[in-house]
Amino acid sequence: MKIIGARQAWHDALHENRSSALAVAAEQAALGKKSGGGDVKVMVMLENHDGVEVAKVYDIRTEGVTETRSGRRLTESRCAHMLVAGLVLQAIDSLPKSIRHFGNFMYSPIATGNDLSIAHGLVWLGSGLEALTDRKKQRAYWMAMAALQSHKMLVAGAEGMGPGAVCMFVEDRTGEKMNPQNWARDWCDIWNALCTHIDKLDKQALKPVAAVVERLREREDNEEEIAA
Repeated sequence: MKIIGARQAWHDALHENRSSALAVAAEQAALGKKSGGGDVKVMVMLENHDGVEVAKVYDIRTEGVTETRSGRRLTESRCAHMLVAGLVLQAIDSLPKSIRHFGNFMYSPIATGNDLSIAHGLVWLGSGLEALTDRKKQRAYWMAMAALQSHKMLVAGAEGMGPGAVCMFVEDRTGEKMNPQNWARDWCDIWNALCTHIDKLDKQALKPVAAVVERLREREDNEEEIAA
């Protein structure tokens, strides 16, 4: 996996089998640990456990050992990808469950409706919009989902949703007219409050992944300096 940023790392880590990636990550100390005069030598094998391929890491003993384990030897690049993916997944798993679902909705290539549902609830409940009238609150509830979709578009490099698109989104779910001409008067402050809250949640979700990315980049820089 090429490390570009935390959002990309979250996405790319979930292209691999989760169990396999975590199995490799559990052995990260062995893969990078120094022992005596050189690196610890390991073998990563892909083994079938009840129909699921799971990566296993074994120390290589060069004397007096005949290898009898069945399994497919991983390529160096695949092993490296799985190790990085495992580190990223461990960082994701350190998050509170609701924040993890929020991040999965934003960045996972296998995001589910459950991720969206929990992310929507997280945004709405923390938005501080309880004082709205019932009529506005009903629309603001669906604006929260529109704001989630808009933020996801923005972080993917596309344009976010404008007032017209938001009004259409809400009308489609409530069946009631929402005039974009009244946006500045009635809805702009609500939209800004939702977007600000989503931005805070996004930063919270990415924080542990960003820390992993920073460590990996530092490691790459050090290796390049040594190679030079």
